[in-house]
Amino acid sequence: MVKRLTNPFLGAPTPLGSLLTAAGQRLSAELDAALRAAGFPDLRSAHAPVFMAIDPEGTRVTELARRTRMTKQAVGELIRYLAAHGYVTVAPDPDDGRARRVSLTDAGWRAIDTGERVIGDFDQWLNDAIGADVVVQLRQALDRIIATDPADRR
Repeated sequence: MVKRLTNPFLGAPTPLGSLLTAAGQRLSAELDAALRAAGFPDLRSAHAPVFMAIDPEGTRVTELARRTRMTKQAVGELIRYLAAHGYVTVAPDPDDGRARRVSLTDAGWRAIDTGERVIGDFDQWLNDAIGADVVVQLRQALDRIIATDPADRR
């Protein structure tokens, strides 16, 4: 291979994927730090999708997988971790004994309260930094990116 004389990325705008990743990492780091400070050293932002998807009365594992856009195996790993650390309980579903229902414990609800505060603070910072109308547009654009099937790009 011939040695290139220039790198096309130098001086070019930062790729959107890199910007999105960096923004996500920033919020994740803030959430992780806030969870530690609030007495949850065993929780990470990676657990957030499960917390955000659980109904107050509990939710079936298959529904959590669908809501989080994760495989049943991946969400199962998170649930096992959260159950082992006392944040959720897993029991047979009262409507279908073959299914398992995941419910939050008191510690799980306290973690949700902490996450809600941190995310609310971050959202307020974004509103102040770039404007509430821009945040609304950003949310809409990100929702469209997430909802778009990659096959539609071709």
